[in-house]
Amino acid sequence: MSDLRGKTALVTGGSRGIGAAIVQRLGQAGAHVAVNYAGSKDAAEALVAEIEAAGGKAFAAQADVSSLAGIEALFAACDREFGGAPNLDILINNAGVGRGGRDGTLKGAGEALFDELFAVNVKGPHFVTQAALPRLRDGGRIVNIGSMSGKVGQPFAASYAMTKRAIQSLTFSTALAVAKRQITCNCIAPGAVATEFIAALREQPGWDEATAKHTPMGRLGEPEDIAGAVMMLLGDDARWVTGQVIEASGGLAL
Repeated sequence: MSDLRGKTALVTGGSRGIGAAIVQRLGQAGAHVAVNYAGSKDAAEALVAEIEAAGGKAFAAQADVSSLAGIEALFAACDREFGGAPNLDILINNAGVGRGGRDGTLKGAGEALFDELFAVNVKGPHFVTQAALPRLRDGGRIVNIGSMSGKVGQPFAASYAMTKRAIQSLTFSTALAVAKRQITCNCIAPGAVATEFIAALREQPGWDEATAKHTPMGRLGEPEDIAGAVMMLLGDDARWVTGQVIEASGGLAL
């Protein structure tokens, strides 16, 4: 396990699913963690309490990262907890939304869904990263949570897949922008992970079984699988790994 004692970390969308698993691992490794959430206050506060009960340090920070006002409020909360800039070692851009059972097909997706997906999944990480740059210490880490959807064509979720392709582009541009400061920026691209995020898909009869069969390792991912991949990028051993899209998918693309 990476030793992150003395480090600070911000996880957007950190109250549930993959984000919560990442927060737990960061807390276990000794980082002081900002747990961002949009609406899941109880989940965020329960996660903070869990970390503190184990001797760690964390705090919940409510903010809608799809708006600049929300992002400003988020970093104001971090500055109060972490102190003056530079005050951040690790940024995890995890917050994201999917189609949530709505028609996300190329033929049927509406403007409202399209705009929501891009506001949270693309605008959010872009401006969160922008706000984080002057706060990040040299030698810091940025990890963007993407998706295998950014690699393959998905006519049933075309606009969502577009947002995840954009995250890859953001990763490349950010890696170049911060390289001279010895800050790394990478993207983890999960396959199908058993969280609430894909609840609508999993309600379809046989979906879990078909997806597991299509995955070479024969199962859906768990949030801890993605958190583990993130942790690999945070220690000193990964200091020369940057600008990469790392697939955590059980071999889905092979």
